[in-house]
Order: sequence, then C-alpha cells, then structure tokens
Amino acid sequence: MTVRERVESIAAAAKPARDPWIKSVRAAGSWLSPKRTRVAIREFEFVIDQPVVKGGENQAPTPMEFVAGAVNGCITVTIESVAAELGIQIEHIETLTRAHMDVRGFNGTAEVSPHFKDYSLLVQIVTPVAEGELGDLRRLVEQRCPATNLLKDAQVPLDLQWQFSPESFAPLSDDRYRS
Repeated sequence: MTVRERVESIAAAAKPARDPWIKSVRAAGSWLSPKRTRVAIREFEFVIDQPVVKGGENQAPTPMEFVAGAVNGCITVTIESVAAELGIQIEHIETLTRAHMDVRGFNGTAEVSPHFKDYSLLVQIVTPVAEGELGDLRRLVEQRCPATNLLKDAQVPLDLQWQFSPESFAPLSDDRYRS
C-alpha cells in the first residue's frame, strides 16, 4: 500500500468529529532509508531526513526543522487572518525562528526533555498602521495561533518578538537574529 493509499484509508476510516468545530489533522509516514521518511498529508508529500553526521542523507530538513517551519507558517496565517478581521492592512510578513534542543534527551543520555528547551520567534510586519494601534493584533495572534500555543502548552519558553514598519525591512538571515 502506498503512502497516498494509506492516507486515503485513514481518512475513510476516520469518524467525523462530533463537534463541527473540531478539525481533524492526518498524516502518514513511510520509512525510506535510515533516518529518512516520506510523509503524506492530503495531496502533498515531502521527505524528512537527518544530516549525514546523524546517519541521514541530508536531502531534506529534520523533523524539528519542519516543526520550526510549521510554527513560522502558522503564525503568518494567523496574523493574516486576524489582521483581515480587524481591518488592518498588511503589506508583508517575515518570520525567523531560533530554537535550541538538548540532544541528550533524544540520545537517552540524560533525563532532559527531547523537545525544544527554548524558542525565539521574530515577526516583522510591514504595515502602514502605526505600531501603537497594533496591540489587539498582537494579543489576538498570540491567543489564537495554534502552533505557538502548542509550544507554550509544552512549557517551552517562547520569546516572541514583534517588529512593525511602514517600509520594508532588510532581508532576514540567521546571522542577523541571534538568541
């Protein structure tokens, strides 16, 4: 059975949620080779891998890099949605994540959590709206973003930094943002 067929089978077997407000999220994974997995979600497929030094082929991001990217994407969608509800014009959004993990947790060599031990997220928004008028946007995004709240609920210290400008920012790079 292919990964795609597994996803379709899972979807067909899933009972509809009783509450119409509950959203189901499904994914299927298929091991390809040491440290590589093909993942299927809806009609999309992607590969997760590890660096060569960790036994992978370095052909794709690691699972936790995908998590960081998902947080960036989730907060961006939340900003866009909340801004539209509030009538706030957004011209551009950039995000940059810096997070750290104690690999001893994954390796089983110490009694520490294997997930992020800290998480910094920089959000830059280009908008003609004055920063003083964006408090509700920030508050509602922080309240409603599923991914950042998942981090908080896992008790990962989250440093969420907001920057607003009526003009564009310099391109973000990992070198510009150190935690």
